[in-house]
Amino acid sequence: MKYLFTLLSILFLSAGISNAQTELNLNSKISFSKQEHNFGILPIGKPVTYEFEFTNIGNKPLILSEVKASCGCTTPSWSKQPVLPGQKGFVKAQYNMAREGKYRKSVTVKTADGETITLYITGEAVQANSVENAKPSIFGN
Repeated sequence: MKYLFTLLSILFLSAGISNAQTELNLNSKISFSKQEHNFGILPIGKPVTYEFEFTNIGNKPLILSEVKASCGCTTPSWSKQPVLPGQKGFVKAQYNMAREGKYRKSVTVKTADGETITLYITGEAVQANSVENAKPSIFGN
C-alpha cells in the first residue's frame, strides 16, 4: 500500500511540474519584416505614412501594450486586438512633414510580454519646387 501511495504521489507531482513548465513556456514574440523606412526626398506639407508589418512568432496571443512616437510630429496607430500566433499585425507611423530638412523619427513598440522594439522613419522634407532639383538624401533611397 505504501508503495502504491508513493508511486501515485510521484505521478501527480511530475504531472504538476510538467504542466507548470508548459505554462511557463507560453509567450508571444514579435518579429517585424522591416524596422526602418526611408521616404526619400518629398515636399513639405504633405504628411507621409508607412505601415510596418509584424508577425507573432510566439505561441500565445500578442498584445501591443504601448506604442509611442519620439515627438509630436509623428503619429502612430497600431493593431489594437490581440494578434494570434502566426498572424500578422501592423504599426503605422505618420510624419507631418511640416518642417524643411532631414529627419529620423522613432516609434517605440512595447508588448505585454515585455519586448521593446524601436522602428524608424527617415527622409528629407524640401520646398515643393526643390524636389526635382534635390540631391539624394544622406539616408539613401
